[in-house]
Amino acid sequence: MKRFWLALIILVSAGSVVFAGGQKEGTAGGKKWAGKSITALFFSATYADQAKDIAAQFQQETGGTVNIVTFPYLTLYQKEGLALRTGSSDYDVDLVACQWDGEFAPYVEDLSPYIKRDNWDTSDIMTNVWSQSGIWNGETVGIPISDTPYLMGYRTDLVPGGVPKTYDELFALAKKLNDPSKGFYAFATPGVKEQFDGMFMIAQWSLGGAWADHNWNVTIDSPETREALQIAKEYIQYSDPAALSWGLNEATAAFLQGNAAFLLSWPTLGLTTDGDNPDKSKIVGKWALAQFPHEKTGITNLSSWDLQIPKASKNKDMAWDFVKMYTSSQAMMQAFKKYTILAPRYSFWKDPLLKDSKLAPNGDATAVIWWRIPAGTIAETYVRDAVANYVSGQSTLDQAVQYMKDGFTKTLTDNPPPAGVPNNGY
Repeated sequence: MKRFWLALIILVSAGSVVFAGGQKEGTAGGKKWAGKSITALFFSATYADQAKDIAAQFQQETGGTVNIVTFPYLTLYQKEGLALRTGSSDYDVDLVACQWDGEFAPYVEDLSPYIKRDNWDTSDIMTNVWSQSGIWNGETVGIPISDTPYLMGYRTDLVPGGVPKTYDELFALAKKLNDPSKGFYAFATPGVKEQFDGMFMIAQWSLGGAWADHNWNVTIDSPETREALQIAKEYIQYSDPAALSWGLNEATAAFLQGNAAFLLSWPTLGLTTDGDNPDKSKIVGKWALAQFPHEKTGITNLSSWDLQIPKASKNKDMAWDFVKMYTSSQAMMQAFKKYTILAPRYSFWKDPLLKDSKLAPNGDATAVIWWRIPAGTIAETYVRDAVANYVSGQSTLDQAVQYMKDGFTKTLTDNPPPAGVPNNGY
């Protein structure tokens, strides 16, 4: 049986269409960037794999070399932050998680002049994604490359009615499906230190809660926060006891082996690529994606990355050409077909290939990211630790809430939001 997603084959010939920013061989003066090189810093995941493909295409079309350097998530954050703050010119392009935008914005180029100079079409970039991934305080500091709302995977044979609309209904169903005696659990859950705090965020936001109000007054001490923490703990109640120490891969593997009814790991990091591959999955044709219980708002968590150019780069024009090529509609469709990367383009989600696929629910989701101010990364660690300690029984409900409240207050005091930047409500 063929894999669900087929790799896109790019045929390069004298008459082929080039990606935006490229240049065919034979134009006056030869290839535009012949003999030149830049270095791009990427997250060591499918985004970096796509970058290497684009780098090869870029060299073929322009003559320029793009060196791709990769690091895991936390190391990438540290490397980028250090290079930007010290004015290092080691990197010409940075892949930045959207929640880091506000922190890195002072050290990167405003891309608006480049967009205007090249008459680069911005109309196809999804407004909701770009406003949270690349646009900061009125400046275009990056171009988004992905649109990945957090969705839930589920077994269509065991949950024929789809994911319930409320958490009460979800856990009533989980109680019926959970069967530890047979090694079967309602939820395949990533460990408490492995993005599990996302379950709390989604629940809190869906219930109408927020970390702070529009003016950055901390509002985390609320009934919605307490209910969301209890929801997070109930997920653990109906999960494999070993899940507390699992990573994203272990949770996905458990679901693919048929040991759970719902998957709480990011589906695009394994399920959507391997779910219908009989060599890796025992649930071929028996899974789908859906949004988490809607409750009051239906809001879920957004994962998006954007490409930025450091002010210290000595090769900004060449870097911009690489950014244009990577974010072109052709390259983004290539990234989807080969790596299941979801594009932040309206045309992408209108394509029949997406409208008729299992990934279609992503296009309808309302997704947000937590604070993008410099304090945001620190605040998220308070959330992660509070959720982990509560669901593992190391703290009480009130202690977890107070921990976040104190942490947020200190963080905002030590790292006040930039003037004129309001909280988006989450």
